[in-house]
Amino acid sequence: MFVVCFLFLIGIVAIAEPIVRFGEQRQYKDRVIYAEQTAFQKIVMTRWKTFYWLFINGQTQFSSFDEEKYHEPLVHPALKLTANRSSILVLGGGDGLAAREILKYPDVRSITLVDLDPKMTNLAQTHPVLLNLNKSSLKDGRVHVINKDAAAFLRDDSNLYGAIILDLPDPDTVDLTHLYSLGFYREIRRRLIRGGIFVTQATSPYFSEKAFLCIKKTLIKAGFSVLPYHNHVPTMGEWGWIIGARSQDQNPLALKKRALTLQFDDLTLKFLNSGAMMSMVHFGKGSVDEKEERDIRINTKLNPELHQYYREGSWGVVDSPF
Repeated sequence: MFVVCFLFLIGIVAIAEPIVRFGEQRQYKDRVIYAEQTAFQKIVMTRWKTFYWLFINGQTQFSSFDEEKYHEPLVHPALKLTANRSSILVLGGGDGLAAREILKYPDVRSITLVDLDPKMTNLAQTHPVLLNLNKSSLKDGRVHVINKDAAAFLRDDSNLYGAIILDLPDPDTVDLTHLYSLGFYREIRRRLIRGGIFVTQATSPYFSEKAFLCIKKTLIKAGFSVLPYHNHVPTMGEWGWIIGARSQDQNPLALKKRALTLQFDDLTLKFLNSGAMMSMVHFGKGSVDEKEERDIRINTKLNPELHQYYREGSWGVVDSPF
């Protein structure tokens, strides 16, 4: 009887697995090559022709078609502006693509990468698609992976960093908005060396204008001089980042002037050069650069205004990946 029941259960599992895969596949227009519900999130990878997409909870994290147009602007302006690159902190970035870019600097001695989900960082160290894309960055001896909540890590950490890079998911839940809050930014500011630079992805300045301005205004309130910039990523739409320097280190005008003189010829890059940098720091007429921020509220843990701003965005304008 036990053997019969055991074989029956095996049969159910064998039948259920293709059904689950079929149900997963129906949500995506491209072929699903990997799907897992972890304790923290749903991770899905798809393939179209020779290109790959990574989705977290249904949101596009990157596509191999154009990911350099996101990761190069995220990493290199900040690392060119910092006073010292020897020690870098990455919050998020569990796919290893930001770490890949950081490792292009020979003077980087240590990268601490903090990502909540061990399944994600393990995938980045074992899956052939991600290993090929991230150049095995998370296996490099200079990279120290810590699976921990970013806010908890900052509370417990006492180290200082030349650059802190936030490559976190969009603030589409109240919990995630805490990682874009005033208190969180103040903790980050305390972890920067003198002359250190902070950068965060800041959603889209076009599809989620108020959210972008909320992040900018919250950073200023936290004591940063800020430099907003943007780039068009074909598979994601128009995307934005904000660099922050401690306000006593330099003012916003000086930060922008320095950014306009940056050179990237010493790096092997696919997209970013001095001309692209000049374009990215200018937004054009009628853009967020000219918007009145007076009515934009600061994002705090007790008042997660960013979540509502993000939900009000015109995300329906962007073609759905599903």
